[in-house]
Parts: sequence; structure tokens; C-alpha cells
Amino acid sequence: MPGTHDRIIADAAKAALEPLGFRRKGRSRTWLADHGWWLTVVEFQPSAWSKGCYLNVAAHWLWSEIGTLSFDFGGRIAEHVEYVSDSQFTPAAAHLAESAAVEAQRLTETFDSLSKAAEVLLEEAQTKNRHPHLHPGWSNYNAGMAAALVERPDEARRMFTHILASPAPPGSVLHRAAERMAQLLSRPIELREEVVSLIKRQREALRLPPLTRPAF
Repeated sequence: MPGTHDRIIADAAKAALEPLGFRRKGRSRTWLADHGWWLTVVEFQPSAWSKGCYLNVAAHWLWSEIGTLSFDFGGRIAEHVEYVSDSQFTPAAAHLAESAAVEAQRLTETFDSLSKAAEVLLEEAQTKNRHPHLHPGWSNYNAGMAAALVERPDEARRMFTHILASPAPPGSVLHRAAERMAQLLSRPIELREEVVSLIKRQREALRLPPLTRPAF
């Protein structure tokens, strides 16, 4: 059952995030800002051990067909703040919500176009790929998708190839997705149509409203 600390978090989040276009996901501690082809995700993550919350802020790319929210770029920006009393936790929650708003605005500015997203995501993926102990993952896929959509097929192919060159568990969603997109790189119109379809399906899975304008 929700407690007083849950209400305090909800009130603080509403005050700081609603003016930026965020909407609460049901009765959860997750707030979403919808940018068409991606989401800003703010989560006031509960602890299993005590009342209070952590704070996570990240971008979620809607061209993955995983059916759930994921923190694709970003993550935890504040460690656990414990609820002791209303008078102690109310300003603490307000501070967390204001920190979330600042980070959300930073992400919005960082990813205000596909071309900027491609630059940032390619750099992130290439940095990770310089460390051989790290298995290529969704960061490569996301970078490849952004690169493909801004007509940088050679860089997109490198990202998808890096995934496909690594061992995959049976039924790997990531490998299937990378293989499909690699096949479409020579057919950019079909690729774009496929990405729009992926975005629509992911939006439906997350119960987001249908797009009333082009995704990008």
C-alpha cells in the first residue's frame, strides 16, 4: 500500500516534471516525456530495504522491440535517499525531482535531432568497443540505428557487424534485430519503414498514445 513517502515523491515529481511535458506512468514512480521516437524516463526507484528512493534518468529508444522500458542512455544520478519523516523527506524529494528535471532537459538538448543522436551514440558505442572484455550489446544496435536513419550506412554496418560477430545465446533478440537491420541498409526506404513499424509496436507495448505526426 502506498505510504506518505510515495505521496511526497509524486507531488514533488508533478511539480518539477509536468511543466516539462512529463506524464506519470499509471500509479508508479516512473515519469515519461514522449519525443516520438524516444522517451525520457525518470524513475524514483524504491528500495527493497527501506522507505525512500534512488533516482534514475535515461533515454529509451523506441526502435527496440523488447516490449518493456529500458535505460538505454543514462542511468542512476542519485543514490538512495531514506525517508525518516515528512519534514525531512519533503525537501529531499523536491531536490531529487529538480535534479531529474535538470538531467531530463540535458538529455532533450543532447538528442533533439537524429543527427546529434547518431554522433553521441556512435561515440558511446565505439568507446565501449575499445574494451574487449565488454560484450557488444544494445549500445551498438542503437548507434547503428541512428546512423542508418541519417544515411551513414558504413558506420551503421560496422555497429551491426560487431554484434553479429560475437556469440549469441539461442533466440537472441539483439542478434535477430541487428541481422534484420543489416540486411536493410542497402534499401533505406524499407529500413525507415521498418523502423517506423518498430516504433509503433513498441509504443503499443508501452501503452503510449499513437503518433499523430511522423516519428522523425
